[in-house]
Amino acid sequence: MAKEKKKCYYCDDYVEISVGAYRKVSGWAQIREQGGSNSLAFMSEPEAWAHSACIDRQKQIKSGRLKQTETLF
Repeated sequence: MAKEKKKCYYCDDYVEISVGAYRKVSGWAQIREQGGSNSLAFMSEPEAWAHSACIDRQKQIKSGRLKQTETLF
């Protein structure tokens, strides 16, 4: 049986929906004394999908470790 594929939010190539793929969701997170959250309650259906490498690249860009280059072509 073929695995389901969706377009990547960042690169437009197809992401195989399997372990390691990222999905963008929303839900409710309870405030904890330690900070952070353990899980989301009433998590939505995935709004978008992304490759692990695309997420890693976005983390680097947002942290300033990788300069983002843009082109007009």
